[in-house]
Amino acid sequence: MSLSPTDGLDLKVYLLDCPEGLILFDTGYMPEDIETIGKAISEMGRGWRDVKLILLTHGHGDHIGNLARIKELTGADVASGEGEMRDIEEETGVKVDRGLRHGDYIDLCGGIEAIHVPGHTVGNLSFYLFRQRAIIAGDTIFGDEDGNLHPPPDRYSLDAYTAKRELKRLLFYDFDILLLSHGRNLLRDAKRKVKMLCEAT
Repeated sequence: MSLSPTDGLDLKVYLLDCPEGLILFDTGYMPEDIETIGKAISEMGRGWRDVKLILLTHGHGDHIGNLARIKELTGADVASGEGEMRDIEEETGVKVDRGLRHGDYIDLCGGIEAIHVPGHTVGNLSFYLFRQRAIIAGDTIFGDEDGNLHPPPDRYSLDAYTAKRELKRLLFYDFDILLLSHGRNLLRDAKRKVKMLCEAT
C-alpha cells in the first residue's frame, strides 16, 4: 500500500495475508500512515491483533518510524537484519525479537527467506516469497514511474559500491514479481530486468 511520500519519493509497505495471521513489511513513518495501514487491514476483514509478525527491511526512519505504535497496536513479533537490531531498538524503543541473516527461513505463508544485501545499510534485507515467486525488495532496488530499476541512490547508502555489487544476490531466487518500497512494482518478467540492472552496474 502507498504511504506518505518521503524526501520526494513514493513509499510503500506490504501486508501478507496468511492462514497464520498477517505479516507487515515495514511500518512507514508519518502518523497518518498508521491510519492507512489500519484501513488496509480492515479491508482484509482483519484487525490489528491479526498482525503476527513485522519484518523490517532496514533501519531507515521511513521504514521504522511507526514501529513503536504499531507494535503497541498489534503485539506482533519484530524481526530485522541482525546487523541493525541494536540501532533499531535504540531508535524506536522496541525490542527486535529476531535478527535475520542471509538465507534465514520463516515458516509462514508458504515460506519466506531473508536475503541480506548489504550496502544500503549494514543489515539491509529483501524477502523472497516462495508461494508468490516474488521478492519484496525494500530499498535494495529503487524504481521510477516507468518501471526502470536503479540501485539505491548513493546519498542514502552507507556503502554505495557494495549496494550495487551485491544486487546479484537476488538472482539466486526464482522470482517473477518485484515489489519495491520506492518506485513502480514489476508484476512480471522481474528477474530478467534485475539481471539487466546487475549487468549495467
